[in-house]
Amino acid sequence: MAGRRISTMLSRSLSLPSTVTSLGKKYGLRRGMQRFSSAAVVEEPIAPSVQVNHTKLFINGQFVDSASGKTFPTLDPRTGEVIAHVAEGDKEDVNRAVSAARKAFDEGPWPKMSAYERSRIMLRFADLVEKNIEELAQLETWDNGKPYLQALTSELPIFVRLFHYYAGWADKIHGLTVPADGPHHVQVLHEPIGVAGQIVPWNFPLLMFAWKVGPALACGNTIVLKTAEQTPLTALYVAKLFREAGLPDGVLNIVSGYGPTAGAALASHMDVDKIAFTGSTETGKVVLELAARSNLKPVTLELGGKSPFIVCEDADIDSAVEIAHFALFFNQGQCCCAGSRTFVHEKIYDEFIAKAKARALKRTVGDPFKKEIEQGPQIDSKQFQKVLGYIKSGIDSNATLECGGAQFGSKGYFIQPTVFSNVQDDMLIARDEIFGPVQSILKFKDIDEVIRRANATRYGLASGVFTSNIDTANTVSRGLRAGTVWVNCFDVFDAGIPFGGYKMSGIGREKGIYSLNNYLQVKAVVTALKNPAWL
Repeated sequence: MAGRRISTMLSRSLSLPSTVTSLGKKYGLRRGMQRFSSAAVVEEPIAPSVQVNHTKLFINGQFVDSASGKTFPTLDPRTGEVIAHVAEGDKEDVNRAVSAARKAFDEGPWPKMSAYERSRIMLRFADLVEKNIEELAQLETWDNGKPYLQALTSELPIFVRLFHYYAGWADKIHGLTVPADGPHHVQVLHEPIGVAGQIVPWNFPLLMFAWKVGPALACGNTIVLKTAEQTPLTALYVAKLFREAGLPDGVLNIVSGYGPTAGAALASHMDVDKIAFTGSTETGKVVLELAARSNLKPVTLELGGKSPFIVCEDADIDSAVEIAHFALFFNQGQCCCAGSRTFVHEKIYDEFIAKAKARALKRTVGDPFKKEIEQGPQIDSKQFQKVLGYIKSGIDSNATLECGGAQFGSKGYFIQPTVFSNVQDDMLIARDEIFGPVQSILKFKDIDEVIRRANATRYGLASGVFTSNIDTANTVSRGLRAGTVWVNCFDVFDAGIPFGGYKMSGIGREKGIYSLNNYLQVKAVVTALKNPAWL
């Protein structure tokens, strides 16, 4: 279970038809668009059995109210209704959390504890997550809207796997000895960086938690983590499990709140030694500036993407259609690395379009707690309206709307799986990160041309190529300027595979051995030798 990859989850074709109602009149959709029935969306949403017991801030090992006493609602994206009211942290709460983390680093046992004992605590935590996996999966689905089976059978096992991986690294971080000219003994030490500030997004709340917290703890750091205001609940739940696992007070602190207040306070705090952020490129620029203007703390950024998925003329079309569908529609299209520019060779373009449309029409949309559902709602009203706005832009720019294009149902933030053909490089839907279930399919003639067009973007996070020719695969994968190239697959994530972007898709890498470098300082210790043995 724990080793199952995202790429194997929900990539299969499900047979139930999509059912939607139209907002065509509001968004001026043209005649000829695919119409859907709304029969399957009249049922009331399934009520999760999990109880929401943790809504306060987690500071210095305790759940506490915000200093202001303010709270904010976290919503069920299936309905727009309030799940719970969560303590709203701001600058004063960030100060409290950083103070606790600083004391835990400077005085507490965590960085001075044996690496083996740190590893044991992380493993105990992973065991506790496995024991509570169903509740955590329910909570993740309820707060985020992702399919429950995706959370339960893929994301939570990967979460556990990541903590096993980083627990294994804890006692394998070591330095070097360096030969030097003259009578000197030179050691290179790798030491924890200190208090790490971490800001995680709403699309994969638990996975991004693991990507950041895992390596920081393995290296001996203490943490202040800000959750996304849309999805604070699962991070607070696992904070309780960390406490049960024996994590010392102050090592992990969690502040729920908004970016302009809590996030800005964390990024600009003078006593935070490092910032890690995952989110939009625009917000990443702000985080980088705040870090620079404060204490010049180092920053790692995992930002936006507009990833190309290239289907060559020798591809198995049925397989390529399925993987391209998965590459875009997985997680409601809310993936920074989504294959949102599908380039298809002109010789197979028409056949691919017909099959991509048919696959999108088969996609099952609805309450994510139902086992047959592939696609749940978008995260919130803002994202919902943003995606619909991009769909209107595609129509207005004369791309061909093959199917979808409107709201699914009449309640919540569901959007029909949408496919555009005849998309041109200069269209907004081909340039901007939509972050929704909108597939843009473009035509190309030859490999040199498609590499050039694929690289003609400010982003460089991920990419994919589908071909049966190894030479073509090598040529394209070497030519693409992106942090990840998937060949005949997509969204394959393993704990040891580094992830990050070129260009405006970010700075640094997460996962794997490279992520440890984000949380370590390098110190050279040079000792004069009075009586060196070699003299």
